[in-house]
Amino acid sequence: MESVMREVQVARLSRARQAAVGLLLAVGMLTLGVGLGWLLGRAQTSVKPLLPSLGVAPAFHNFRNQLGQQVSSAQFHGKVQVVTFLYPYCTSYCPLLADHLIGLETLLAEAGWQNQVQIVAFNVDPWHSGSRQARAFLREYGWHPHDLHWQFLSAKPRSMLRVVRAGYHVDFQQVSLASERLDIASAKASGTYIPQPEVANPLATRVHPEYDIVHNDVLVLIDPKGRIRWMSTEADTVSNRSLLPLIQALLPTQQGSVRAD
Repeated sequence: MESVMREVQVARLSRARQAAVGLLLAVGMLTLGVGLGWLLGRAQTSVKPLLPSLGVAPAFHNFRNQLGQQVSSAQFHGKVQVVTFLYPYCTSYCPLLADHLIGLETLLAEAGWQNQVQIVAFNVDPWHSGSRQARAFLREYGWHPHDLHWQFLSAKPRSMLRVVRAGYHVDFQQVSLASERLDIASAKASGTYIPQPEVANPLATRVHPEYDIVHNDVLVLIDPKGRIRWMSTEADTVSNRSLLPLIQALLPTQQGSVRAD
């Protein structure tokens, strides 16, 4: 948070009466400033974010969560859904986003909203990983897999492609590490290379996959009626401070308060 300090210097006056008048004016201006600040702050906190409907979220059936339990989209109706797309062996943005979502869940619990909000992650490696890898990924980054406030969903490739690519319009594809290295070298040579963060992933270290999953870094909010109401294509940059008011605006009943830091 940025704080702005303003120092007002008042010239010394020769007479005591003039000094008193100056002091009264300064106090009056300070009082007016505080009053205006309070009114502006109140106005800002009372304005609800404008979240138009962006369409209906894709329905799905017989997906499996990190415990291997069958899950359908109908189970989440009546809740705000925070939806994202993760690769269990990822060593860049996915671990950062996982850590971010764990922090978000902590704030939701503090506000008493945790039972009104469902975190949903779709596994974008349906070819080589499933519930066991999703469970291990959550555990690696500090989430207890049996806490189903966060469900990491896997499915057969055809079903996942239908929901994620055709439904949410989030692209993902498998690439070999060799071709990925060639692409990076080509981008560096042309000056278009954008470095990605390197984050330790013990699960990937143990498995040593010979491929990568390239996918969009997306975060989606769905309202209790199953409508997409907000989307970011830079999920790892979205702070809890900006996300919480959006979630609150979609809650069926707004209650409690939360620390947004």
